[in-house]
Amino acid sequence: MVLSLGAYVASSLPPPEKTVTGELRGSAVASDGDSLRLNGRRVRIEGIDAPEIGQTCQREGAGWDCGAEARRRLEDLIDGTTIRCRLHGRDRYGRELGLCEAGGRDIGREMVLSGYAVSYGLYREEEERARERRAGVWAGDFVRPQEWRRSEGGAEETPHQAGDWLEFILQWLEDQAWRVAKEIAGA
Repeated sequence: MVLSLGAYVASSLPPPEKTVTGELRGSAVASDGDSLRLNGRRVRIEGIDAPEIGQTCQREGAGWDCGAEARRRLEDLIDGTTIRCRLHGRDRYGRELGLCEAGGRDIGREMVLSGYAVSYGLYREEEERARERRAGVWAGDFVRPQEWRRSEGGAEETPHQAGDWLEFILQWLEDQAWRVAKEIAGA
């Protein structure tokens, strides 16, 4: 009982921010829904995962290019503003990992709230709000980007800033519960 309570409390705490390894400022260009080019460097927005370019989702019985739409959403967020990214190392592809802001707004948070990215180690509450509002990809059916990459033969990648696997397991269980609830409601 004590261990369960301790695990619950630990899972509720925000993860500590990793050591900042650098900072970039300037104008940026969206590469896709979760990465950008800033000062000639590739930056992967930490804590989110957006549909991949070429990934399709279902909405109202029709397929739509959710990967391209995610990139357009990121473009809208960064258009004409100075971008600031606090860097925390690199991902497996050599991209800088960073928490980025546009005009004082947390880009990762905005992408998840709009429903064009999912939590990938951060922003669980924002994902829940987007899901409840049926925003972006939550308006229909989609495969999480990590699962889509795996099905397309892409390399495995672990969520950013996840202190342990507890968050990943909880997210998987939550997704399964939503899927079952959707099937029951549709039946």
